[in-house]
Amino acid sequence: MNAAWIARNVRRQVSAHPRMVAATGAAFCFLALVAGGARLGTRAVERWGAFAGQNIHVIVYLAEDVDAQGALGLRDILRRSPAVARVALVEPAQALARLRASAQGFSSDGNALDGLEPAYFPRSLEVSLAPAADLTSRARELATRLREVPGVAEVDAMTSGLARLAVWVRLGRTVGLAILIALGFVALLALVAVFLRGHDAMARRAAVLDQLGETPAVIRLPAGLWSATAALVGGGLGALILASAWRPLLDRLEQSLGIASTLPLAPLAPAEIAAGLAIIALAGLAMGYFATPLPRAADHA
Repeated sequence: MNAAWIARNVRRQVSAHPRMVAATGAAFCFLALVAGGARLGTRAVERWGAFAGQNIHVIVYLAEDVDAQGALGLRDILRRSPAVARVALVEPAQALARLRASAQGFSSDGNALDGLEPAYFPRSLEVSLAPAADLTSRARELATRLREVPGVAEVDAMTSGLARLAVWVRLGRTVGLAILIALGFVALLALVAVFLRGHDAMARRAAVLDQLGETPAVIRLPAGLWSATAALVGGGLGALILASAWRPLLDRLEQSLGIASTLPLAPLAPAEIAAGLAIIALAGLAMGYFATPLPRAADHA
């Protein structure tokens, strides 16, 4: 047995079972799409959570003796904090206008707020947090520090909204993980079905090689090599599909959902792709190798 003999056997098996080889490559392509989609989907969920978190603001209500100049000074100080993305000064008249605009959306009585004046509303700062996975703890920590700043009357950290957001993010991850596990199970079943369908043909070829005195390793190696090659080609095709289709698909989905995140959309890194292809090739090698049935000792009797 030498490399040329193994190469000839690999070519013979591929020529004898082209549909089986193609189905194996397709199944591994689907498996690569599921695995890569899981990785990219996790990043997309974090991206969406950070975007939603930026729209839940920490509101800093200033004391009555803080004038516009003092409020602008505090705003400039807050902008230097790495945990803060944006800070907007909200004047009393602007706060009243926002309340009236909100009330019109919930009530047909446009005169319900006629008695209110801007003087009823304190000057405030609207703080948007920088994207992060721990927005709730960051908001709570920032609110604690701000309450000790002179001129700050009260701070609303919006922790209840952030907590609900965290629950929805965890739920989305759980549901997505369940779907991906189901899809991965389907891909594995497809691979098992492919090899079960070719079981008889592989058994006959193994019996012939066994009669020629070949060792079990030599009998199994050709099937392992062609299945590893098919897995590598299928995995590479899956990576290529993700690289070309994931960004346009996610962009379209975010546009339909009204998500305009400033976070960069991180693709799969070359190291991640290389590691995934290596794992897929090893899985294909192992599946083809161990799926090749060896003749039983009773068959020689």
